[in-house]
Amino acid sequence: MIKTIVVEDIENIVGFKISEHCKSLIETFNLQYEEPSKEERDNIILDIINALNTPLETAGKHKLEKWEKGWYENLELLKQHKDVSSLIPKYFNKHKIARWKGDFVKCITDHFDYKLHIILVDAILNQYVGTKFDYLYEFGCGPAYHLLRFGKFNPNINLIGLDWARSSQHIIWEIYESGITNKIGGLNFDYFKPNYNIDIPENSAIFTCASLEQVGNDYKEFVDYLLAKKPDLCINFEPSSELLDNNQLVDKLSILYFEKRKYLNGYLTYLEQLEQEGKIEILLKQRLYGGSYFIEGYPVIIWKIKK
Repeated sequence: MIKTIVVEDIENIVGFKISEHCKSLIETFNLQYEEPSKEERDNIILDIINALNTPLETAGKHKLEKWEKGWYENLELLKQHKDVSSLIPKYFNKHKIARWKGDFVKCITDHFDYKLHIILVDAILNQYVGTKFDYLYEFGCGPAYHLLRFGKFNPNINLIGLDWARSSQHIIWEIYESGITNKIGGLNFDYFKPNYNIDIPENSAIFTCASLEQVGNDYKEFVDYLLAKKPDLCINFEPSSELLDNNQLVDKLSILYFEKRKYLNGYLTYLEQLEQEGKIEILLKQRLYGGSYFIEGYPVIIWKIKK
């Protein structure tokens, strides 16, 4: 039976009434899916187990060249087509299976995983950032597609995309030069070696989305940078094993995949330690129940620094 994701599904997950912008996305995307049969589900699980028992490329400092090449491909597409759809990362839409509400679904709508992902990200950013801040920084922004969407929601905010890959800054320059928006700037920033010369002005929010995952255990340097620069709000959409259920099969496969790829490990636990020390306040830690073939990789953590 074909099912469709509706506004109520998203609102039940995030816990608030979503913006008209997000409602429009849901209507436009018409996200349709089917539940797999028992045999299909078993085959998905077996395939993931087999993948977990083979060598997989791990996250870390050695991946810079790969990301340079990846974002350079998006840059060339943007120059060629002058269309922001050229900025969709190539790791989306690889499979016709996604994760939704803690289980696997067969995607009928094309780019289902990407479209569900941006609906959930936009719902959170629209609600928690909205029009409250003058600046929005995305660390690990890649091709800056999240920033561009938010700029349509709030055209008055100043957008700053930071990434360790120089090709990301070239994308942002192309966005600016081509007139897509003049409210965006790009800076080079390495999570492993934070540049303290980059300041964050008052009334700023920052976020990361599937980028901080690349540091594995080495997140304290970035957190120290944020504690020093004191943005007004911090949002992370990143792999968080602590928010998944270790006793549920589909979740367990996601957790094992995090570990195999050496994605972000212990980050939420560290933030909770900082909260106990009185340095920060965690406002939200929540699963968003959307994901890709291998992982539910975008739970959200929202926190602020005590000043």
